[in-house]
Amino acid sequence: MKTLTMMLLAASLVAAVPAGRAEPVGDSTKTDAQDNAKKAEEKGDLARIRKDYALAASYYMTALHTNRKDAGLYNKTGIVELQMRERAVARKYFNLAIRYDPQFVAPLNNLGAIYLLDKKYKTASGYFKRALAMDETNAHTHLNLAEAWLGMGEVDHAMTEYARALELDADVLTSSPDGIQAQVTTPAQQARVFYMIAKAYMKRGNPDGALDYLARARDLHYPDLAKVYTDTDFTAIWQDPRLAKIVKR
Repeated sequence: MKTLTMMLLAASLVAAVPAGRAEPVGDSTKTDAQDNAKKAEEKGDLARIRKDYALAASYYMTALHTNRKDAGLYNKTGIVELQMRERAVARKYFNLAIRYDPQFVAPLNNLGAIYLLDKKYKTASGYFKRALAMDETNAHTHLNLAEAWLGMGEVDHAMTEYARALELDADVLTSSPDGIQAQVTTPAQQARVFYMIAKAYMKRGNPDGALDYLARARDLHYPDLAKVYTDTDFTAIWQDPRLAKIVKR
């Protein structure tokens, strides 16, 4: 089953008044509203961490009453709606985030994740590519793009994206996105990535590490594990009896 790995990152809105200067009534009201919006957003973040997504969405909506053009808040609202499997609602909020901040990378990735879950791989890849055009160093988006390529049957492109994701973050499968992004993960994806990690270990001259990750790929039923005997990256361990225990020729 596909799952989403996400963690919310609290944002801060600071409203300050110069020392020794009285606030006009209008400014005071505006400052109070901003303070209340900030508190509502922070409560939403805490609710999200507790996985109380409905409560988080309620707090974010309260904050949006004051900050109606806050792209970050729209994106966070989309995240919790997506956690509640409300994809259509989440899509609306991600689009609003992009409307108010066209350079905001996270909602582009998140829209791609929705289309990936809907198995609309070509559309998903388009959003991931747009996100990576703005920030090529995002390992989680590379991982999502790899899944989209795989869905379209483009295995070579997928493997290139897996490799790039691992190059950027060797712990991409276990590390959390930055709190405002969705990452689609599956056991099959983990098995493929473990195989790629094994290849990376071989290239670095670490056969023990490679064998460890090949065993992990086997445990997740990686279907192409036998290719280890034709993949020249693994030549140095072809005769290792430990490899034979993991996968037979």
